[in-house]
Amino acid sequence: MAKSKKAAVSDLVIGLILMLFTLAAGFFQWGPIETLEYKFYDLGMRLREQPASSPVVIVAIDDESINALGRWPWPRGYIAHMIDALSGYNAKVIGVNILYSESDFNQGLLEIRDIVKKMEADPTLARNQQAASIYATLKEVEQRLDNDKTLSTSIAGAGRVVLPFYFALGNPVMMDNANLPEYLRKNSVSFHNPLPLTTAREIIPPIPEFAASATALGHINLQADRDGTVRSEMLLIDYGNRVYPSLPLQLTLKYLGLSLQDIVVGEGIRFPRIRIPTYEDHRMLISYNSNFTAYSFVDVINNKVPGEVFKNKIVLLAHSATGLGTMQVTPIGTTVPAALIIANVVNNILNGDHIERPAWALPVEMGVVAFFGLFLAIAIPRLKAGVSALLSLILLIAWLATGAYFLLMQGIWMKVFYPTLLLLVGYIVLVSKEYLFTEKSKERIEADSVETNKMLGLSFQGQGMLDMAFEKFRKCPIEDDAIKELLYNLGLDFERKRMFNKAVAVYEHIAAAGAFKDAAERIAKLKSVGETMIFGAGAARKEGTVILESAQTKPTLGRYEVVKELGHGAMGTVYLGKDPKINREVAIKTLRYEEFDPEQLAEVKKRFFREAEAAGKLAHPNIVTIYDVGEDYEIAYMAMELLDGSDLEKNGSRDSLLPRREVVRIVSAVASALDYAHANGVVHRDIKPANIMILKNGEVKVADFGIARVMASSKTQTGVIMGTPSYMSPEQIAGQKVDGRSDLFSLGVVFFELLTGEKPFAGESIATLIYNITSVPPPRLRELAPDLPEPFEAAVAKMLAKDKEQRYQQGKDVVSVLNELLKSLEA
Repeated sequence: MAKSKKAAVSDLVIGLILMLFTLAAGFFQWGPIETLEYKFYDLGMRLREQPASSPVVIVAIDDESINALGRWPWPRGYIAHMIDALSGYNAKVIGVNILYSESDFNQGLLEIRDIVKKMEADPTLARNQQAASIYATLKEVEQRLDNDKTLSTSIAGAGRVVLPFYFALGNPVMMDNANLPEYLRKNSVSFHNPLPLTTAREIIPPIPEFAASATALGHINLQADRDGTVRSEMLLIDYGNRVYPSLPLQLTLKYLGLSLQDIVVGEGIRFPRIRIPTYEDHRMLISYNSNFTAYSFVDVINNKVPGEVFKNKIVLLAHSATGLGTMQVTPIGTTVPAALIIANVVNNILNGDHIERPAWALPVEMGVVAFFGLFLAIAIPRLKAGVSALLSLILLIAWLATGAYFLLMQGIWMKVFYPTLLLLVGYIVLVSKEYLFTEKSKERIEADSVETNKMLGLSFQGQGMLDMAFEKFRKCPIEDDAIKELLYNLGLDFERKRMFNKAVAVYEHIAAAGAFKDAAERIAKLKSVGETMIFGAGAARKEGTVILESAQTKPTLGRYEVVKELGHGAMGTVYLGKDPKINREVAIKTLRYEEFDPEQLAEVKKRFFREAEAAGKLAHPNIVTIYDVGEDYEIAYMAMELLDGSDLEKNGSRDSLLPRREVVRIVSAVASALDYAHANGVVHRDIKPANIMILKNGEVKVADFGIARVMASSKTQTGVIMGTPSYMSPEQIAGQKVDGRSDLFSLGVVFFELLTGEKPFAGESIATLIYNITSVPPPRLRELAPDLPEPFEAAVAKMLAKDKEQRYQQGKDVVSVLNELLKSLEA
């Protein structure tokens, strides 16, 4: 469409303003959009997560250990014992993520030391043999009670323990590094050129005895992003102009037999055979994985874990018990212990499994923003609406796919939402502006064409082309009484041609602008006549709706108003209805009499009402409630509970199986419903996934009680089996009298299919299928689902027994067995 120069300039300005705003937002990392970028990153982490192949093993101080060994804090001798054990197992590096920043307070030890000092101060006691014996005993007790010395000895003896320390982050303070303790000096380095690092104002180290005995020290600071999620690791922190490594970095160095002096810091961090990509303040983005080997502290200390699992491994000793330590929010969970973050960082470094934010990422993103901005400012105003929408969609999908590919496949994080939001918002703004401009133009054009439409409408009406006349008259302003008169006459012509629904449409178009003559009375009369005519005319139809011939009418079945068609079932069409007495929506199932032979119709009607009456007496939370049954103009109907949910047909294939706990819950609910129905003398006869509904609130409903018997009264007499026999019992296929055990066999078939994604009986033809159901044992359940507990196989096999005497005899028996199966799943 040609546009004025002024409008084109306006579009260009809007596009450029949006582009500049987006560029500024990207450069300054605007909070709302950054939050969306974080969500995209987190989704990528969950999709990217792979099973870990890691040298890291976690020994967790978990709830089980706390319950077994006592409340925290434990005596430090426990930790010493664990370090001795892991050292004996030849663990290569032992990381202890427990900060002992204060000496152990033991009142008994203090008292003993006081007594020892007094004895040492009295020279006469040294000559007393009994006093000397007491003195020796006290010194021995002192040594046993000195947990700090015990732990320090274990740390030093292991020669492979890495301990944590903590920084209070903030603006650096001036300090004299000449008085720096040796254990801090050897665990830090000094660079000639200052690095862009996070700085600290205070350090909280382990007590000197531990720090001096440790092989290495590393900080355990974690810093979350603005949304509270930890996505990166601060590998280096500047404190007093010296650079201190993190605990994961120290663990990695010691595992590789390297030291801090082997580190080269530049664009990232390098040491022999390893490159770590970093970004702001030399942070490392963490590629998360939750699959790490972990053992309980109490199991290791009690020798329940073979020592070989720790050989040549990095063993991380850390808290995971409830209430111990701070749980972190990460892309893979909201309660992640710090140990798992440390393990991920070590694993990322050793395996080279990194997420990068390279230096070229921001220029590329801003380049795409500029491209999208120019596309909006220049291309969109010059293209047709359909072409511009298609091109915008292609660009949007291509950009999002590119960002997803880089993140998932290449480990490169591109921020996709700045260009994406520019394209979406810009397109909406420009198209809305164009729409408003076009609408104003259309109003001017339509004002000029009212007379033309009126004359064309009269011409078409004179030629008998009433539909085209109505189309032209509708383009004229209905507020004009002259137009109402023309439309009223057109409605009368529709009536003369017995096109009642179209006449109603015309009158309702008139009534929309207010009362006119007897239009309202005619609408009511024509709807009533239309319903009568429609019911009669629909008798021979088998396809489509036989009641709702026109969207303008509202026919009734009995006292129920028919609102719309919902679908088709074995009986006939299903409608959405409304009970005007209590203003309740119902589902109405109709029985098409034309589906049955005339000589069988009387028996079908009799059986329909008998079965509906029996099913209507059932009142169970898992059975669809039947409210009413009746007959209206040779259409039998059943009004029942309206369900908001879906059936199980889509869950019978391997790629769409429900969780097994959910399957057991559903089958148990159906078994409970069948037990109740059988106890009341009602057999379903058609249990299959299509007749089991799962509502949006999780409730299970069994539908179509008795309908199979109604349909069978006509169809099977001529040798035709209704539907597929895949879910029928052997006695049902053989035409024998069936009872509740037949329903339980069918439920067993459904259970088998929901667990495995395959039916237990199959065949290339109906004859083969029937033979397999009646004569061939079903396949073993665990051949198709090996990971199922053994009790499942026995339960399903019993439900599918050929001899009904060998099956479960009542639904409650099945419910009882399923409760046991649920316990086996929990175990």
